Amino acid sequence: MKNNIKIIALGLCMAGSFTACDLDVVPPSEMAAENFWKTEKDAWYALNSCYAELDGAKLYDECCTDNSHSHKPWEGNMEMLQQNGISASESYGNYYFGTIRMVNNFLANVETCVMDENLKERMKAEARFFRAYSYLGLTNQFGKVAIVTDVLAYDAPNVPRNSVEEVQSFVLRELAEVANILPESYKGGYLYESGRITRWGALALRARAALYFGNYAEAEASANEIITKSNHALFRLNGALSAAQQQETDEMDAYIDYEAKGIDRDKFIRGMFSYEALWFDENANPKNPEYVVTREYAADKNNYDWMRYTYMIPMSMSAYEGYISFEPMQNLVDAYWDVDGKTKRNDIAPETRAANFEAMWSDFSANSNDQNAYQQQVQQTDLMQYAYMNEFRNRDSRLYASLMFPFKGWHELAGKGTYYFMFNPDNFNKNGNESWSGYAFRKMVALEAYDTWASSCDYPVIRYAEVLLTYAEAHIQTTGWDSSVQAALNDLRDRCGMPDVPASLSKEAALDFVRNERRIELAGEGQRFQDVRRYGETYCEQYMNGPCYNPAGDLLINLVWNQRLMLMPIPQSAIDYNPLLADDQNPGY
Repeated sequence: MKNNIKIIALGLCMAGSFTACDLDVVPPSEMAAENFWKTEKDAWYALNSCYAELDGAKLYDECCTDNSHSHKPWEGNMEMLQQNGISASESYGNYYFGTIRMVNNFLANVETCVMDENLKERMKAEARFFRAYSYLGLTNQFGKVAIVTDVLAYDAPNVPRNSVEEVQSFVLRELAEVANILPESYKGGYLYESGRITRWGALALRARAALYFGNYAEAEASANEIITKSNHALFRLNGALSAAQQQETDEMDAYIDYEAKGIDRDKFIRGMFSYEALWFDENANPKNPEYVVTREYAADKNNYDWMRYTYMIPMSMSAYEGYISFEPMQNLVDAYWDVDGKTKRNDIAPETRAANFEAMWSDFSANSNDQNAYQQQVQQTDLMQYAYMNEFRNRDSRLYASLMFPFKGWHELAGKGTYYFMFNPDNFNKNGNESWSGYAFRKMVALEAYDTWASSCDYPVIRYAEVLLTYAEAHIQTTGWDSSVQAALNDLRDRCGMPDVPASLSKEAALDFVRNERRIELAGEGQRFQDVRRYGETYCEQYMNGPCYNPAGDLLINLVWNQRLMLMPIPQSAIDYNPLLADDQNPGY
């Protein structure tokens, strides 16, 4: 981890075989199993390998929903899942118990290390966090899974799956116990690095798990403890705007009718940049108050993030090395509030949007193969004369911070200049390295590359914004819409420069409202995959069915929902290894 926790790769932790790029490591040839598990440093090495198992950005899960799409089938079965085409032989999800085995191995062997007993108990609690995290992911996707807390021999008998209720209880119980052991913060330095899992990280994962499980009282309690007792807070920019930000501020005057809409211009702009900048490299680290659980990276070939650079950036951003694979869909664009923070645009018919786009694109298409000429033409044109651009006027600040849409400029580009996003309809179904949906992600994109194509930028696996949303939704379920819900959501609104939420809503209206607020705030972060399923079959039928078009009117994908997609199929490869699973496949597969 970046200057905080030294990650080493445990190739075969259970066998005692290690590799590392860290200079302060015993050569692998001298790390035979009988020489390991002796000291606190051995425990430190082994525990740090568990941290490397933590997920980073989960945009691939987002591409299984109505938020995003992947037009490259070799990147995964996401499009197949969106069309109800997966099966046991063509499954989706990670039916992976490697993290669980690694943790169980740590817990079994750390007992032989000569070290302070309090430190040992803390380290064991850290390891248990990752096991609970892994089980949460497994049960979310596959329902029943086998609970294994011992290191099984390779020739051990096959084990059946435990019930969903047993797995959920195990996850919540483990995280409650872990939270009572872990400290609220770390002082820094060897063995006490700032990026380690804290009490608040364990409670945040417990709040997420309880919300997913429909245990709203537990979700509310865990989230509320973080809100009322921790030092975590939403990230906000301070100080003067940069020259690039000021340039974009001036451009935004064409998009927002501040005076007519009663919007504070400075607050809106600072909110937009605060939301965007919390992922930028200079703010991406465990010291960021919004980062409750952080996946840390380092600039080396064993520890980087391939998702947030190459796979999110179109090739037409020529200063970068992108070949976009994951792109937002029109469905997500339509979800963003108007600038009033409570209404959404009436649906625009695809043929109307296509006609509006064509009327605009016809004036720019001659420069579609000349980026410099295109950029200059966009910069010198009054874009708001075109009906197409009215879709993007007076919208939620997070839309401008999260997505690149046609003809919109982006100026905060790490010294590489302004870029005006181009959607060229001629690329549809031809150039796989440009957006087919008409949009690209701006949110989470890393502006500095590691080794030209990846990112070493840390990522907030759980951020404080999610904790506020979890509390709000859980409290609506237990109590209803009241001042405490409004306070949590208004904190989010204040950070992004948007108006306060409504003062009064019925329970059903409040749930609809917070679900859309959650969709906007967490867009692209992978939460939507589980959210649509826990909202129920009726919700899935409404949102996960039907065609999605790009701005030119081309059919991007036709979403097809089926009840069986509530769970993923157990992969045939897992069934081949464990025949007990053959008669226990998930329904519909």
